[in-house]
Amino acid sequence: MSAGSSGYRGDGSESDLTESDGSARFLDVLRELKADGCNLLVVGDAPRRLFTEASGGLLGGTDEPRYRLLAVTDASAQSVVERLPDPEEMAGTFTEMTEIINHASPPRSVVDAGGQSEAPSLDALSERRVVDPQLAGLQAEIAESMAAFNRHAGTLSPAQLRVGVDSLGALFEHYDENVVRRCLQVVTGYVRDYDAMGHYVLTEPYDSTRVERLAGEFDAVVEVRAVDSEKHNHHAEERWHVPSHDLTTNWLPL
Repeated sequence: MSAGSSGYRGDGSESDLTESDGSARFLDVLRELKADGCNLLVVGDAPRRLFTEASGGLLGGTDEPRYRLLAVTDASAQSVVERLPDPEEMAGTFTEMTEIINHASPPRSVVDAGGQSEAPSLDALSERRVVDPQLAGLQAEIAESMAAFNRHAGTLSPAQLRVGVDSLGALFEHYDENVVRRCLQVVTGYVRDYDAMGHYVLTEPYDSTRVERLAGEFDAVVEVRAVDSEKHNHHAEERWHVPSHDLTTNWLPL
């Protein structure tokens, strides 16, 4: 969920959606997803920066301790920095509650490059670099990181663990679709086991063939788009599709 006024911000705020605007059912669905753990496919025909913004919101705010696991395949170092909270504002220890898994091809460090920006440095973060032919290594690293966070927390509360994969597009470019889908089944299963919130970026239109094939494997599809800020008083919007509840929201500010 984004940090915008869709009401289910990473920090848990639902103040922007009220019964008066017809959103009571949507709020109930979002609370259910958060309580049970969920996996969200983030898609759209939109600039890359909007996916970074949406991902940052889904990784959660700084009002309470949250564990963040971000697996990157083609995300830039700057985008990694931008979606993580300022370490000085976090509730908890930044280095103990944040993990980067790097599956970039060709291999490159996002932590070292991120330290060159003006944003909070990633230098102290753990960065696990993974190179494997069948994605088994990526699955294993994600599973181990989740288990480590659970041990550190004692037991994770619902939605306390936030997991992001950015992006699926790079995986589909380098691996057979069936291999990627098997990997997703494993990872999304671990996310549900820990009642976590996972989101997976796919920079393709909602009505694309690939999104149509994948949508059924996720609890919801979050569609993002850019809009004219002068006309709408905001620069981007999101729309949620939740098939299990036969629900599609209106376009909401991101």
